[in-house]
This record gives sequence, structure tokens and C-alpha cells, in this order.
Amino acid sequence: MAGPSRTSGGPFYPVELGRLDGLSSKASDVPGHLPEPNHSIDQLVAIFKAHGLNITDLVALSAAHSVGLAHCAKFAYRLYNFKPGQPADPSLNPKYAAFLRGKCPNGGPDWMVLMDQATPAMFDNQYYRNLQDGGGLLGSDQLLYADNRTRAMVDALANSTNAFYQAFADAVTRLGRVGVKSGKRGNIRKQCDVFN
Repeated sequence: MAGPSRTSGGPFYPVELGRLDGLSSKASDVPGHLPEPNHSIDQLVAIFKAHGLNITDLVALSAAHSVGLAHCAKFAYRLYNFKPGQPADPSLNPKYAAFLRGKCPNGGPDWMVLMDQATPAMFDNQYYRNLQDGGGLLGSDQLLYADNRTRAMVDALANSTNAFYQAFADAVTRLGRVGVKSGKRGNIRKQCDVFN
């Protein structure tokens, strides 16, 4: 990891090289292949499994939500319309829910909130400590602490920066091996953002 690791922290790991670029890229190919903020834990696990990744990879790679922003529309259902008679998601820390309602009145679909309020500019294991405290911004994140299959992993990564960095580096390396193209299925672009 080059630039970002120097400014926002995170592990150093060697990036595997020798990848060919794709021959096409269509938004219509994406649905069902990437996790969504309202997916169940079973849906998340299935998506990762379909790409040759496991539940440990899911927990480790989800920490990418340690930095960045999310549109209110991606989590407003947890604040206002969770289920009949219960507007807020009970897994949300009540103080955090009130803070989010202040940032996203009536859902505010175009407004954004930092993914991690404690260390927003750092790629660190605070993400997991937030989950322990009911402070996962996206529903799919908070589920990692609610589910018995992933809770112990969240606790372990919350308690050890070194374990988190190693788990993330291992998982992102495996992610880099997903869908590797060879032969006529890919090429080397002359300009990286333009198809040949």
C-alpha cells in the first residue's frame, strides 16, 4: 500500500502484479456481486463465498469502512423506518442514533456522514471498537458484531492492531486474486481509464 498508508495508517503489504485489464465494464453487471448496506449476514457470506472468499475475509475487509463517508440514504432506514413500532435499529447505540438523526434529518438522501467518528482519517481497528459499542454506521457492518459466527473475530481485531493489519493484508491479497484475467479475456490498456 503506497500513498494512503503513509497518510491514514494501515498495514504495508506487497501487491501482487501482472494483472490484465478488463475488456468491458458495465454497471449492470454489478448487482448481486457486491455487498449492500442492508444485506443480511447470510447474504454477505454468500457474496464473499461466490468470489472464493471466506467469513474471515468478510470481517477483515469490512474495516475498509474505517475511512470515508456514507450517504444518509444508505443507513436512514436504521434511524427512521427500521420496523413497525420501532423506528430505530435497536443495535444502534442510542446516543449515536440521535447524533445520526441530527446529521440526516428525515433521511437527507444527499447528505453524508463519516464512517468512523472517532478516527475518521485513520485506517485502524477503531472500526471494530465502534461495532462493539453499537456504532456501526451501516447495518451490514453492525451485523458483524451481532452474529455469533463473526463476533469473536470482531473482538479479536478490536483488541489487536497487529492482528487487524495481518488479517486485512491477507484478505486484501486474496481479494486481489478474484477474477484475474488471462489470455484473450483481458489486455494491457494504453491508457488506464480508456478501453483499447
